[in-house]
Amino acid sequence: MSPTQVEAVMGMSTGLREGYVPEQPRTPATTTGTTLGSWAWAELRPAWQGHDEDGG
Repeated sequence: MSPTQVEAVMGMSTGLREGYVPEQPRTPATTTGTTLGSWAWAELRPAWQGHDEDGG
């Protein structure tokens, strides 16, 4: 991960731990219909297919 990505993840996890409440809560109108499983199949599976067992 890039330093910017690390900072974003840390900021999100810190905010959640400290009781962060989003300014605009999620609603059916602002939430996509994509499930975690379908996202992982479409996005992570292709990336993993190029991964080998030796860490490359």
